[in-house]
Amino acid sequence: MTQKWKSATAAFAVTTMLLGTGAQAFAASPEMILKNAENPSKEQVKLPARAVEIVAALEKLEPALKALTLREVVISDYDENQVDLYISHPADTEMSAYLLFDRQSGELLGYEASPFIWEENEKVTDEAIVQKAEKAVQELFGEKKRKMTDAPQLSKTVYDEEELFIYPNVYFPILLNGLEIDEARYGIEVEMDSGGHLLGLSFQPLDLTGIQVADPKKAVTKEEIRKQIFTPERLRYGYVWEGTDGKPGIEYTMRTAPVFDALTGKEIEMEWGADEGDGKLHTSDIKDISLKPQGKPFIAKDATDQQILENLFEVDAKKLYTTYRKDEQQGEITYDWSNPIDFNRASIMVNKVTGDIGGYVNLAHIENLSVPLTKEQSLQKAITFLEPHAKKAEWQVEMYEEIKKEDKKSVEQYGFLFFEKQNGIPLMEYSYGVAIDPNKGKVVEFVASVPAEDRKYPVLKPSVTAQQAADSVSKQVPVKLTYIWPRSGEKNAPILVYKLDTSKGWPTVDAVNGSFKWGEYED
Repeated sequence: MTQKWKSATAAFAVTTMLLGTGAQAFAASPEMILKNAENPSKEQVKLPARAVEIVAALEKLEPALKALTLREVVISDYDENQVDLYISHPADTEMSAYLLFDRQSGELLGYEASPFIWEENEKVTDEAIVQKAEKAVQELFGEKKRKMTDAPQLSKTVYDEEELFIYPNVYFPILLNGLEIDEARYGIEVEMDSGGHLLGLSFQPLDLTGIQVADPKKAVTKEEIRKQIFTPERLRYGYVWEGTDGKPGIEYTMRTAPVFDALTGKEIEMEWGADEGDGKLHTSDIKDISLKPQGKPFIAKDATDQQILENLFEVDAKKLYTTYRKDEQQGEITYDWSNPIDFNRASIMVNKVTGDIGGYVNLAHIENLSVPLTKEQSLQKAITFLEPHAKKAEWQVEMYEEIKKEDKKSVEQYGFLFFEKQNGIPLMEYSYGVAIDPNKGKVVEFVASVPAEDRKYPVLKPSVTAQQAADSVSKQVPVKLTYIWPRSGEKNAPILVYKLDTSKGWPTVDAVNGSFKWGEYED
């Protein structure tokens, strides 16, 4: 799967060369390193023989590294049982690499290299990438570590819309009871450029000392989970501008990818998303509403940065915040206000390219209401916030709630996701999310994702019901048994779960002709 980042260029950082601190600096071949390792002076740091062998093997895999003759060995600042080797070109410090070794065994712990060492226009096949990664793992990490990991998995990170920079990643996962640990990267990772040159190597061991792990043999049946996942309540329905064959259409898509405890068969509450909740909505959670649209921009043309915050969140920026910072990168502007004394913070993000805008505010300074707002009162608060900026009158709203983890009863936030409607059908690309803190009675977060241009969608006749769409998704989307490791305070152990396998894309069903496809992930 390819992950796209909308950056104009790819940024690469390599640790700066350390100077002094009892280091050994030299221009040398691996043989020279070995000579110094065998006969260290008091000022020199011994590079283990195994490490020297690995350097030699690495230079056979990447001959260009031999030109990096300025070399320095130091004891790691972070662990005295580790040794750092820094190498760079004497005429160009941007051409540099870094290796980390175990000081006793000399085994490789990590490697990073600058992409500037090689030509950027080189390209090799995916097969060659995987073969090179396999060879590098065998020769640099050794057969023992390779046997700890499973088959290689190739993915790519693409920088720039025109795919000018492509960086393949080959991951060799460590399996737990024959299963992967999802959302964690235990095992070996090999980072490369499009020419198949080694940019990074790392090994993340799996330490389960003192941790009890669920047995997959005790999991409930997969069919029991499928009945809970593939239901009409988990589908969102609406217009898309680029549907089947790239034309406007009407589609069903999964709201979220739910996760279920494999031992109990119950859905696990993952991190809160103000616009998604648990991904399952009943009819009572969806309403059609009419607004009195005013079409005002979220940010007035002549507004100062301070007024932007005050107008959106009704707060006194001067009174509440002691620091302010504005940052602009790649067409995205971020405004940040904070007060470290009482942990108050507010932020607004504006994308000048897409027009998307979002923001949140911490209301630690405001006392709770004597009686929290109800869901309906919170909805009215969200409507009041949105109405001045809405351009159309007809909307559909989805309502979610986040329950406090402390008592598992009271509502911490209400989330409302508004979709503009056309021809009586919601537009998936025209959405506003608003989160309300019912205890404070205030808007605490919002996001607006609306195309700049007005679009007219064609009148279409849907022929597929939500149940038929759910059945279609059920036939196409695998449910996998895996481990996840949330890493929160109360769940610092792997959890055996069932979840959707969405590695091919996002499940989508055409509401007009019933065809299934793997859609693209939203940025």
